[in-house]
Amino acid sequence: MKWTTVQVAGDKRTKNPTLNDVAQSAGVSLATAARVLRKSNYPVDETLKNKVEAAAKLLGYVPNMVARRLRGGKQGVVGLIIGDMMDAHYGIIAEAVTERAESAHGNFAIVCNMQRDPLLEIKYLHRLLEYRVDGIILAGGGFDQWTHHQALTEAIEELKRTGTAVASLMPRGLEVPIFSADNEAIGMTVAKFIVENGHSKIGILLGPARNEMTKLRMQALTSHLSGCAVDYAIANIDSTAEAGAIGAAEMLARNPDFSALICGSDAIAFGAVNHLRAEGIDIPGRISVMGLGNTRLATLSSPRLTTVEMNFAQAGNAALDFIMSEDAASGQSPGEIIPHSLVIGDSFARIETPAGPGSERAETPRATD
Repeated sequence: MKWTTVQVAGDKRTKNPTLNDVAQSAGVSLATAARVLRKSNYPVDETLKNKVEAAAKLLGYVPNMVARRLRGGKQGVVGLIIGDMMDAHYGIIAEAVTERAESAHGNFAIVCNMQRDPLLEIKYLHRLLEYRVDGIILAGGGFDQWTHHQALTEAIEELKRTGTAVASLMPRGLEVPIFSADNEAIGMTVAKFIVENGHSKIGILLGPARNEMTKLRMQALTSHLSGCAVDYAIANIDSTAEAGAIGAAEMLARNPDFSALICGSDAIAFGAVNHLRAEGIDIPGRISVMGLGNTRLATLSSPRLTTVEMNFAQAGNAALDFIMSEDAASGQSPGEIIPHSLVIGDSFARIETPAGPGSERAETPRATD
């Protein structure tokens, strides 16, 4: 067995050993040390490679990725800014992006929680720029964005000037590629499903009104419902189970004869179902409930939620792949429309006759194409 001996003066490690320190300790050139530690394809003698790796380990050498980025290379780090860590769909996005960054690209992702605060989002953009990340995915935002749109635009332009790629998972009015489901199409899908399953009086619990995606979905949803003579009442609430429970109680108090409750997220629907069942209301026998997102809460709900699959993981992965691609440098990608689809659960029933006492409902609702 051949042993590799490395001389480290006094066995003293410097606080921040450099590549030059490793080269000197291993007795090799700086170029050879760099080729070994940067996993270059340039051939290096196995004995020299062992010396470099042993020296790096003894010295506690850690590559300076920021310095590498400043020299024109990639740092191997992407930033992901999510809207609210408490929302299940942001967890899906974060899990997908962090896993794919490592498995498909050999990178890792820094996840920032903007907590629905547009000023915090802008602050994170500047901080990520300071760390010289390779790219940033905007997975949150859209909350009062026009109030701070100029500052947001300036931050994005500054990132572009430094060569930092930016992509968004929702329409933001920014000149960046968008990887998102068609929110207006989602609104239409839900509206057609309601009408074709016989509901004529419904309650709608949407997320925060200041969210751009919520606005787009609501406009398409209500436009189609109005054209089909469907009566509806709308309330904008926080996208949480707690808010869903309160919203369902208030909606029922104001509109006791509605037959379906359409929710802007699975979290809202989960809370609404729990409250209605606690009040002894049969779901879907008396009131049908529909969520949005097909998150884990949809499967945890009893009955299992009828919802809309938004493919959040697919959107996050598509944005990440763009950032790591050659196209990212030009920023010319048009983005990608992510498909959505209905997921039929057990919380929604079809009405055979107009809503009211004694209404007939089929066991399985009819899905629209």
